[in-house]
Amino acid sequence: MSEASLHDVLGRRSSLFSISRPEISATSQIDASDAPDHEDGMKRPITPLENTYQLEPEVKFSESAVSAIIREVLEGQLEEETYDERATRQMAKTLSTIITNRVKALGYERYKIVTVVALGEIADQGVNVASRCLFDKDKDNFASGNYQNSSMYAVASVYACYLE
Repeated sequence: MSEASLHDVLGRRSSLFSISRPEISATSQIDASDAPDHEDGMKRPITPLENTYQLEPEVKFSESAVSAIIREVLEGQLEEETYDERATRQMAKTLSTIITNRVKALGYERYKIVTVVALGEIADQGVNVASRCLFDKDKDNFASGNYQNSSMYAVASVYACYLE
């Protein structure tokens, strides 16, 4: 259908979705050897652990121990720091990584550890940091802590979800 006849039929000019637009054709650069079932000597890595069907954790997540780690890391890392908006993103990532590694060192096996750190400038304002989770009250838990110096504040939360 030509653009003129399309305009007559629809009473408008062609649009992005009109039939008269040329179609774009493309060719694929993938061949049969890229198929997942192709055997060229590469095999899927063997899973080192089988299912244990362990429904309860051997060591339960300790809120007090993790809160102490959070306070220690925030105080130790931010005591001499001043707020810099350009460095805050990397600082939050670094703090999160440090806290996560210290918590994992406590030996909480089969727990998924998620750490969230919020940093901000103290400038005569109020800030509320809140979170909401769907947890199993018997196995999952969280811990949080905060720190404040003359120019910045930090709030860190660690969530531990048990993987059955």
